[in-house]
Amino acid sequence: MIIFTEEFKIYVLPWISLSVTLYIAYYVYTNILCAIHDKIKVRRIIHKKQKEREHAFQKLENRYKLDAKSEKILQLPLDQLLTELRKRKLTAIEVLDAFMAKALKETREYNSITEFVPQAHIWAAQLDDLKEVRGPLHGLPISVKDNCNIEGMDSTLGFAKYLYKPEIENANLIASLKDLGAIVFCKTNVPQSLFCWGCGNPIFGETRNPFNRLLSPGGSSGGEASLIASGGSALGIGTDIGGSCRIPAHMCGVSGFKPTKMRLSPVGFKSTVSGVVGLNGGPGIISKSAGLIAAVFKELTMPGVQNKYDRLTVPITWDEKTFTSAKPLRIGYYTSLKFFPAVGDTEKVVLDAKSALEAEGHILVPFEMGDGFDVAELVSDFAYADDGYNSLKIWKDEPIAQSAIFHYVMCRIPRCVRRFLAYIMSCKCLPTFYFYSTRVAAFFRGGATKSRELWSSMEKRRQILEDVLAQWHRLNLDLVLCPTFAFASVPIKAAGKLKPACIYTMIWNLLDFPVGTVSFGTESGTKVDSYDNEDDFLLKTAQKALKSSAGMPIGVQVVGLPFQEEVVLRAMKELEYLRSIK
Repeated sequence: MIIFTEEFKIYVLPWISLSVTLYIAYYVYTNILCAIHDKIKVRRIIHKKQKEREHAFQKLENRYKLDAKSEKILQLPLDQLLTELRKRKLTAIEVLDAFMAKALKETREYNSITEFVPQAHIWAAQLDDLKEVRGPLHGLPISVKDNCNIEGMDSTLGFAKYLYKPEIENANLIASLKDLGAIVFCKTNVPQSLFCWGCGNPIFGETRNPFNRLLSPGGSSGGEASLIASGGSALGIGTDIGGSCRIPAHMCGVSGFKPTKMRLSPVGFKSTVSGVVGLNGGPGIISKSAGLIAAVFKELTMPGVQNKYDRLTVPITWDEKTFTSAKPLRIGYYTSLKFFPAVGDTEKVVLDAKSALEAEGHILVPFEMGDGFDVAELVSDFAYADDGYNSLKIWKDEPIAQSAIFHYVMCRIPRCVRRFLAYIMSCKCLPTFYFYSTRVAAFFRGGATKSRELWSSMEKRRQILEDVLAQWHRLNLDLVLCPTFAFASVPIKAAGKLKPACIYTMIWNLLDFPVGTVSFGTESGTKVDSYDNEDDFLLKTAQKALKSSAGMPIGVQVVGLPFQEEVVLRAMKELEYLRSIK
């Protein structure tokens, strides 16, 4: 037993008590009150931005009105629109005004645009003042994803901490597009963090699907796909590190394209996972027309166009002969992956595309892709190799969007706890059977947080790549045809819970193959009830969500070998034509 002297009680103990009290007060102030203050500050910044955005939209609506002339311009086929701009039959300002009016109208309905580019009208006027056309894309209005840097504008990624921090220069790709004559006129919405396939954030809200406002447009380039599907933009620039161009293109019934890494310059595109290895991402292109995607990609890959700004872009020029070839192609195909079996009419649409291609003289043969579980674990290993550190640092004091909930949980829960949960979720015999899901467990097990684990994961990736290439060459293939996604668009609230469904697109980021998506059918809703959900919580969630999806578009993926983008784009264009005549 400790006995204190009277002197200690009189002279020392009060100071100890005061020190402890002050320390507790300091801790409460710094860790609780300051945190509350910071969160309130964030919400005030968000509210300020929302008011400014609404005011800006109202001013633009007073200036840009849809009229008969605008409607006529908007109804032109995109290749004809480009031709008339180059021949000066239409001015850049006339075309820009038409798309501005349409984009304003559609964003009020579907919330696809975050901000309009203030300089766009000036750029259009400068093009009209030139004696000769600026380039092959002279006067073409294009939209870009929120994370694409434009001088003087924010790139937020859905986070308030990036508001009122304008970028000091354009992304290299934007500089190249401007050199070719294009006009960037707006930025489009994204899911918070970009590492998910919904499309909502606390600043700009939820983007909606033009086919059904209650359903998700996909993501993370969801604002782009929604705007293009509704006719508010001719062409959009997005990014794709796990399907972020192809998934929204699939869900909104348009075309999306991801080239091999470094075919398009990634410099100036903001990311929450900029140091990630193993997942190969970069800029992608979205449009209603695969022909326009091909035309823009062709011009961007011409000598000196991108290398002028980024010496690391691969200097392979466009191969027109390959793109225009009529030689029959050998195409492998698969219709589903065991990791997330296709729901509804997804398999039927792939088989319809197969039949259409065969009718044109192409040869299609089965392709064995594996079950996908190994790919899912590798994707998680690479995506969460930092144990969520970088993402959580950005998320500090920020409200969390429902579209990003799966990604946030993966970042927030320590790896050791995730692995324990993965064990529980893999066991049907436990009382937690309701949450049984081998699919979620595969993601929860991931996260190569040590160098030796990361090296091991890179070796596994190499082995999968070699297996795919060996089969590709054994079958003497030009392309592979497969689903873009496990299902059609689902309700907005469901998107944040179903992240593992992106396995169909992530495979090709893992392996770094060029790949495009073309819409080729619709969901009937007649096969959803008969889906075998294997008592898996994730599959049951998808099955329930898809009951709202009748009539939604379904796309197919066309995959080529690295740096053979022309073959992919040729097939995309042909599939678009076959869809139009079926």
